[in-house]
Amino acid sequence: MFITTVLVLPLPLRFRKQSLKTYEFLFSSREVKTSVYISLTLVGLLFIDSFQKNFKFKTSNTYDPRYLQSSYNQTPDVMARIFYNQRNLYISGAVLFFGIAIPTVFNIIRRLIKYEEFNLEKTSKEVRDAKVKELNDELTKKEQDIETFKKQKKSLEKAYDELSEKLNKTSGVVTDKKSD
Repeated sequence: MFITTVLVLPLPLRFRKQSLKTYEFLFSSREVKTSVYISLTLVGLLFIDSFQKNFKFKTSNTYDPRYLQSSYNQTPDVMARIFYNQRNLYISGAVLFFGIAIPTVFNIIRRLIKYEEFNLEKTSKEVRDAKVKELNDELTKKEQDIETFKKQKKSLEKAYDELSEKLNKTSGVVTDKKSD
């Protein structure tokens, strides 16, 4: 019961993968599979036997007027046997239920892991494509900025040259650009 409760919890993908790997490792062995099937068969036989005995105790004294009043008139020995059969019925039923439930839960977990990995791969590809597109847009913006800066540099150089020529003409200083 604890195992199924833990497996049904919304756990991280890593823990689910590890639990599934452990389960698959255990049940990949032929000896383990055989022992589980034999155990479940024996528990099934115990369930059937307990069910038959429990049904027998319920119907055995149906027509006896002494037992129609209440079941408290039965001897402690008979009541103990009824209790043991009911207990065995419930325990073996629970074991059979979990013998079916645990593999079913692991099958669901296997599908869930496959689905989560598919979504993770799909979203990672989409995120990667979006990131590439974003970086390409950023690159084109940077290239445009570089071109703008080059144009500004040329216009500033041209304006500086014109101003320096005007200044030189007004001051009367003649300079050679190559020697400066």
